Amino acid sequence: MTGRAAVLRRVAVATWLLLAASVAAWPLGAGIGRLAWTLAFVPLLLPLPWMLAGSVRALRAASLALAPLLAVAVTEYLVNAPARTWAGISLALAFTAFAAIVAAIRATPRS
Repeated sequence: MTGRAAVLRRVAVATWLLLAASVAAWPLGAGIGRLAWTLAFVPLLLPLPWMLAGSVRALRAASLALAPLLAVAVTEYLVNAPARTWAGISLALAFTAFAAIVAAIRATPRS
């Protein structure tokens, strides 16, 4: 793995951890139900061990794990006024994480 790819992978993991932390904080500050929170949070945990290990396949899977979060966050942003701040932060971090994942995948040399 090149130096640039390693740095971008670390950035992708860092943004993923920030995203998971922001979603983990939803029950504390916003009126988001447990089911919606679980649907958004649990898929974020699935690729995490392999992302930390440096797997490119985990980065590819992580981009798919964002789908439930995006659906829940957009819904909460549109219909739940008290949750708009938390959902907006999570949406911004989701798009940042997606961009970092795509950059990390593109920088990884093909084997």
